[in-house]
Amino acid sequence: MYHTIRIFELEFISATHHLEVIDDLLDYQHNPYYGSKAPFVITVNADQLVKLDKLPDLKSELSQSMFIFPDGHPIIWYSKIARKPLQARLTGSDLFPLLWQKAKDQKRLIIVSHEELGLKLKDTNTYYYTPPLFDVNTPEFEQISKEIFDIIKDFQPKFVIIGLGFPKQEWLGLSIHKTLQTQSIPSPLFLFLGASAEFYVGMKKRAPIFWQRIGMEWLHRFLQEPKRLWKRYILGIIPLLKLCIKEFKK
Repeated sequence: MYHTIRIFELEFISATHHLEVIDDLLDYQHNPYYGSKAPFVITVNADQLVKLDKLPDLKSELSQSMFIFPDGHPIIWYSKIARKPLQARLTGSDLFPLLWQKAKDQKRLIIVSHEELGLKLKDTNTYYYTPPLFDVNTPEFEQISKEIFDIIKDFQPKFVIIGLGFPKQEWLGLSIHKTLQTQSIPSPLFLFLGASAEFYVGMKKRAPIFWQRIGMEWLHRFLQEPKRLWKRYILGIIPLLKLCIKEFKK
Protein backbone atom coordinates (compact mmCIF):
# COMPACT_ATOMS: atom_id res chain seq x y z
CA MET A 1 0.00 0.00 0.00
CA TYR A 2 1.35 3.40 -0.92
CA HIS A 3 1.38 6.54 1.18
CA THR A 4 2.64 10.10 0.70
CA ILE A 5 5.66 11.92 2.07
CA ARG A 6 5.90 15.71 2.10
CA ILE A 7 9.21 17.16 0.95
CA PHE A 8 9.92 20.29 -1.11
CA GLU A 9 6.34 21.38 -0.25
CA LEU A 10 4.92 18.54 -2.37
CA GLU A 11 3.10 15.38 -1.28
CA PHE A 12 5.08 12.72 -3.13
CA ILE A 13 3.67 9.22 -3.53
CA SER A 14 5.83 6.62 -1.81
CA ALA A 15 5.36 3.19 -3.40
CA THR A 16 7.54 0.38 -4.67
CA HIS A 17 5.82 0.35 -8.08
CA HIS A 18 3.17 2.17 -10.09
CA LEU A 19 0.98 -0.91 -9.78
CA GLU A 20 0.28 0.05 -6.17
CA VAL A 21 -1.25 3.31 -7.36
CA ILE A 22 -2.73 2.53 -10.77
CA ASP A 23 -6.15 1.32 -9.56
CA ASP A 24 -6.70 4.51 -7.57
CA LEU A 25 -5.55 6.55 -10.53
CA LEU A 26 -7.92 4.77 -12.93
CA ASP A 27 -10.79 5.22 -10.46
CA TYR A 28 -9.88 8.83 -9.65
CA GLN A 29 -13.51 9.99 -9.76
CA HIS A 30 -14.19 8.07 -6.56
CA ASN A 31 -11.11 9.41 -4.83
CA PRO A 32 -12.14 11.37 -1.70
CA TYR A 33 -9.96 14.26 -2.91
CA TYR A 34 -11.64 14.51 -6.33
CA GLY A 35 -13.30 17.90 -6.33
CA SER A 36 -11.14 19.39 -3.59
CA LYS A 37 -7.71 18.73 -5.11
CA ALA A 38 -6.70 19.36 -8.71
CA PRO A 39 -7.33 16.30 -10.92
CA PHE A 40 -3.71 16.24 -12.04
CA VAL A 41 -0.98 13.63 -12.29
CA ILE A 42 2.50 15.16 -12.23
CA THR A 43 5.83 13.37 -12.33
CA VAL A 44 8.45 15.67 -10.84
CA ASN A 45 12.12 15.28 -11.73
CA ALA A 46 15.09 17.22 -10.37
CA ASP A 47 15.09 19.79 -13.17
CA GLN A 48 11.39 20.52 -12.68
CA LEU A 49 11.91 20.77 -8.93
CA VAL A 50 14.45 23.55 -9.44
CA LYS A 51 12.25 25.35 -11.96
CA LEU A 52 9.19 25.11 -9.70
CA ASP A 53 11.17 26.84 -6.96
CA LYS A 54 11.46 29.81 -9.34
CA LEU A 55 7.78 29.60 -10.34
CA PRO A 56 5.98 29.87 -6.98
CA ASP A 57 2.55 30.46 -8.53
CA LEU A 58 2.78 27.31 -10.63
CA LYS A 59 4.21 25.34 -7.71
CA SER A 60 1.33 26.44 -5.49
CA GLU A 61 -1.18 25.23 -8.08
CA LEU A 62 0.56 21.91 -8.74
CA SER A 63 1.06 21.19 -5.04
CA GLN A 64 -2.69 20.54 -4.95
CA SER A 65 -2.43 17.70 -7.49
CA MET A 66 -4.11 14.41 -6.61
CA PHE A 67 -1.11 12.32 -7.70
CA ILE A 68 2.51 13.50 -7.45
CA PHE A 69 5.17 10.97 -8.48
CA PRO A 70 8.90 11.31 -7.70
CA ASP A 71 10.48 11.02 -11.16
CA GLY A 72 14.12 11.65 -10.32
CA HIS A 73 16.85 9.84 -8.41
CA PRO A 74 18.06 13.06 -6.68
CA ILE A 75 14.61 13.36 -5.07
CA ILE A 76 14.84 9.78 -3.80
CA TRP A 77 18.39 10.29 -2.53
CA TYR A 78 17.45 13.50 -0.75
CA SER A 79 14.43 11.85 0.90
CA LYS A 80 16.72 9.22 2.42
CA ILE A 81 19.20 11.81 3.66
CA ALA A 82 16.31 13.75 5.23
CA ARG A 83 15.03 10.53 6.86
CA LYS A 84 11.77 10.73 4.96
CA PRO A 85 12.56 7.90 2.54
CA LEU A 86 10.52 7.51 -0.60
CA GLN A 87 10.36 3.85 -1.56
CA ALA A 88 11.23 4.15 -5.25
CA ARG A 89 11.55 6.39 -8.25
CA LEU A 90 8.23 6.39 -10.16
CA THR A 91 8.75 7.71 -13.66
CA GLY A 92 6.26 9.09 -16.14
CA SER A 93 7.88 6.93 -18.82
CA ASP A 94 6.96 3.80 -16.83
CA LEU A 95 3.52 5.10 -15.90
CA PHE A 96 2.45 5.87 -19.48
CA PRO A 97 2.46 2.31 -20.92
CA LEU A 98 0.76 0.95 -17.80
CA LEU A 99 -2.01 3.55 -17.98
CA TRP A 100 -2.31 3.27 -21.76
CA GLN A 101 -2.92 -0.47 -21.62
CA LYS A 102 -5.21 -0.52 -18.59
CA ALA A 103 -7.31 2.40 -19.83
CA LYS A 104 -7.61 1.18 -23.43
CA ASP A 105 -11.40 0.90 -23.12
CA GLN A 106 -11.72 4.47 -21.80
CA LYS A 107 -11.87 7.66 -23.85
CA ARG A 108 -8.48 9.38 -23.94
CA LEU A 109 -7.40 12.72 -25.35
CA ILE A 110 -3.69 13.03 -25.97
CA ILE A 111 -2.11 16.40 -26.73
CA VAL A 112 1.26 16.04 -28.45
CA SER A 113 3.72 18.17 -30.35
CA HIS A 114 4.13 15.79 -33.33
CA GLU A 115 1.42 14.75 -35.78
CA GLU A 116 3.30 11.47 -36.31
CA LEU A 117 3.06 10.64 -32.62
CA GLY A 118 -0.66 11.36 -32.53
CA LEU A 119 -1.24 9.04 -35.49
CA LYS A 120 0.73 6.24 -33.82
CA LEU A 121 -1.43 6.47 -30.70
CA LYS A 122 -4.82 7.09 -32.33
CA ASP A 123 -7.40 4.34 -31.92
CA THR A 124 -11.16 3.98 -31.43
CA ASN A 125 -11.10 5.51 -27.94
CA THR A 126 -8.32 8.01 -28.52
CA TYR A 127 -8.53 11.55 -29.90
CA TYR A 128 -5.30 13.39 -30.51
CA TYR A 129 -4.63 17.10 -30.88
CA THR A 130 -1.43 18.71 -32.10
CA PRO A 131 -1.29 22.42 -31.24
CA PRO A 132 0.78 24.92 -33.22
CA LEU A 133 3.80 26.46 -31.52
CA PHE A 134 2.76 28.84 -28.76
CA ASP A 135 3.95 30.74 -25.71
CA VAL A 136 2.07 30.89 -22.43
CA ASN A 137 -0.17 33.92 -21.80
CA THR A 138 -0.53 34.87 -25.45
CA PRO A 139 -3.59 35.02 -27.73
CA GLU A 140 -2.37 31.75 -29.31
CA PHE A 141 -2.31 30.11 -25.87
CA GLU A 142 -5.85 31.25 -25.15
CA GLN A 143 -7.07 29.98 -28.52
CA ILE A 144 -5.45 26.56 -28.05
CA SER A 145 -6.87 26.31 -24.54
CA LYS A 146 -10.35 27.06 -25.89
CA GLU A 147 -10.01 24.52 -28.71
CA ILE A 148 -9.00 21.78 -26.27
CA PHE A 149 -11.82 22.76 -23.92
CA ASP A 150 -14.28 22.36 -26.79
CA ILE A 151 -12.85 18.93 -27.64
CA ILE A 152 -13.19 17.81 -24.01
CA LYS A 153 -16.76 19.12 -23.87
CA ASP A 154 -17.74 17.16 -27.00
CA PHE A 155 -15.55 14.04 -26.72
CA GLN A 156 -15.82 13.70 -22.90
CA PRO A 157 -12.54 11.85 -22.32
CA LYS A 158 -11.78 10.28 -18.96
CA PHE A 159 -8.07 11.02 -19.33
CA VAL A 160 -6.25 13.96 -20.92
CA ILE A 161 -2.56 13.29 -21.46
CA ILE A 162 -0.45 16.33 -22.29
CA GLY A 163 3.08 15.83 -23.60
CA LEU A 164 4.35 19.27 -24.53
CA GLY A 165 7.19 19.66 -22.03
CA PHE A 166 7.44 21.50 -18.74
CA PRO A 167 6.02 24.04 -17.89
CA LYS A 168 3.91 24.63 -21.03
CA GLN A 169 1.88 21.48 -20.52
CA GLU A 170 1.13 22.35 -16.89
CA TRP A 171 0.02 25.92 -17.63
CA LEU A 172 -2.18 24.64 -20.46
CA GLY A 173 -3.79 21.99 -18.26
CA LEU A 174 -4.43 24.53 -15.51
CA SER A 175 -6.09 26.91 -17.97
CA ILE A 176 -8.39 24.22 -19.35
CA HIS A 177 -9.25 22.85 -15.91
CA LYS A 178 -10.23 26.30 -14.63
CA THR A 179 -12.50 26.82 -17.64
CA LEU A 180 -14.17 23.47 -16.91
CA GLN A 181 -14.69 24.56 -13.30
CA THR A 182 -16.26 27.88 -14.26
CA GLN A 183 -18.79 26.04 -16.45
CA SER A 184 -19.42 23.31 -13.84
CA ILE A 185 -18.26 20.55 -16.20
CA PRO A 186 -16.78 17.45 -14.49
CA SER A 187 -13.05 17.38 -15.10
CA PRO A 188 -11.14 14.50 -16.65
CA LEU A 189 -7.83 13.48 -15.11
CA PHE A 190 -4.97 15.51 -16.59
CA LEU A 191 -1.63 13.71 -16.84
CA PHE A 192 1.44 15.81 -17.59
CA LEU A 193 3.85 13.22 -18.98
CA GLY A 194 6.33 15.04 -21.21
CA ALA A 195 8.09 12.72 -23.66
CA SER A 196 6.68 9.51 -22.16
CA ALA A 197 4.52 8.77 -25.21
CA GLU A 198 7.54 9.20 -27.49
CA PHE A 199 9.42 6.57 -25.49
CA TYR A 200 6.38 4.29 -25.64
CA VAL A 201 6.10 4.30 -29.45
CA GLY A 202 9.88 4.17 -29.96
CA MET A 203 10.38 7.68 -31.32
CA LYS A 204 12.91 8.21 -28.54
CA LYS A 205 15.05 5.58 -26.82
CA ARG A 206 15.24 5.21 -23.05
CA ALA A 207 18.44 4.27 -21.28
CA PRO A 208 19.09 0.56 -20.69
CA ILE A 209 17.51 -0.81 -17.49
CA PHE A 210 20.89 -1.00 -15.73
CA TRP A 211 21.51 2.72 -16.31
CA GLN A 212 18.04 3.48 -14.96
CA ARG A 213 18.60 1.44 -11.81
CA ILE A 214 21.89 3.09 -10.89
CA GLY A 215 20.49 6.57 -11.45
CA MET A 216 22.38 7.34 -14.66
CA GLU A 217 19.47 7.62 -17.09
CA TRP A 218 20.14 11.36 -17.23
CA LEU A 219 23.61 10.68 -18.71
CA HIS A 220 22.12 8.51 -21.44
CA ARG A 221 19.65 11.26 -22.36
CA PHE A 222 22.42 13.86 -22.24
CA LEU A 223 24.59 11.84 -24.64
CA GLN A 224 21.65 11.57 -27.04
CA GLU A 225 20.86 15.32 -27.03
CA PRO A 226 23.89 17.16 -25.58
CA LYS A 227 23.15 20.53 -27.23
CA ARG A 228 19.63 20.65 -25.82
CA LEU A 229 20.28 19.15 -22.38
CA TRP A 230 23.72 20.37 -21.29
CA LYS A 231 22.33 23.32 -19.35
CA ARG A 232 19.82 21.13 -17.52
CA TYR A 233 22.28 18.45 -16.46
CA ILE A 234 25.53 20.40 -16.05
CA LEU A 235 24.54 23.88 -14.91
CA GLY A 236 21.49 22.54 -13.08
CA ILE A 237 23.55 20.77 -10.43
CA ILE A 238 24.33 23.94 -8.44
CA PRO A 239 20.73 25.23 -8.02
CA LEU A 240 19.63 21.69 -7.19
CA LEU A 241 22.19 21.45 -4.39
CA LYS A 242 21.15 24.89 -3.10
CA LEU A 243 17.50 23.82 -3.11
CA CYS A 244 18.32 20.60 -1.20
CA ILE A 245 20.29 22.54 1.41
CA LYS A 246 17.45 25.03 1.82
CA GLU A 247 14.97 22.21 2.24
CA PHE A 248 17.20 20.36 4.69
CA LYS A 249 17.53 23.47 6.89
CA LYS A 250 13.76 23.48 7.38
